[in-house]
Amino acid sequence: MAKHSSFLFFLCTLFSTILSGCAIKKNNHSPIFIVHKSAEQRVTQLAQINQWHLLGKIAFIEQRKDKKSKRESATITWQTNKKDRTQELNLTSYLGINVLNLTSEKNQHLIKVHGKEYRGNNLAQLVYSLTGLTLPTNALSFWLKGLPYQSTDQVKVSSKTHLPVTLTSRFDDNQWQIDYSKYKVFDGVQMATQFTIKKDGLLIKIAIKKWFLTH
Repeated sequence: MAKHSSFLFFLCTLFSTILSGCAIKKNNHSPIFIVHKSAEQRVTQLAQINQWHLLGKIAFIEQRKDKKSKRESATITWQTNKKDRTQELNLTSYLGINVLNLTSEKNQHLIKVHGKEYRGNNLAQLVYSLTGLTLPTNALSFWLKGLPYQSTDQVKVSSKTHLPVTLTSRFDDNQWQIDYSKYKVFDGVQMATQFTIKKDGLLIKIAIKKWFLTH
């Protein structure tokens, strides 16, 4: 149990993994007037993004069987490069202490946490071996952008903005609910800045301050 508790921060971060990043482009501020593209046009835009980098905060809330909840929060920075299939993710405490670092190159993953290193070529299995939990690693590369992971996934789009409002997805025989509450324009693309990911007694809240996008 102690081992699993020590990796709660780790769970937070990977609820935003496996993707690919290093964008070095400055963020454009949202215009006063936004021309809303169709859902299809936005999907086309997202398909052209090869690199992205996000900065934000993440909170993990786990509802335990004893009815008590476990809460952890951290600052998250995450950059991915889809073309090179690389990524780097850092999680820091409110005091600025780095509590987790993940680097990936193709299918090789290195996790540094609490002064120890863990390696593996299957990120989902590596996470499970450390936390005992199954995480939606592959699916998150779609969910963060508001895209379905499976052909059977259901996306509810706003009739006014044409942006995803909710996404119901299947991963590892479990149903996940993703809710998108706020969007902002970054580098010409409307990206979610606040959303939640839910499954059973698991709740992840993410607030993104900046997205950096590169084609």
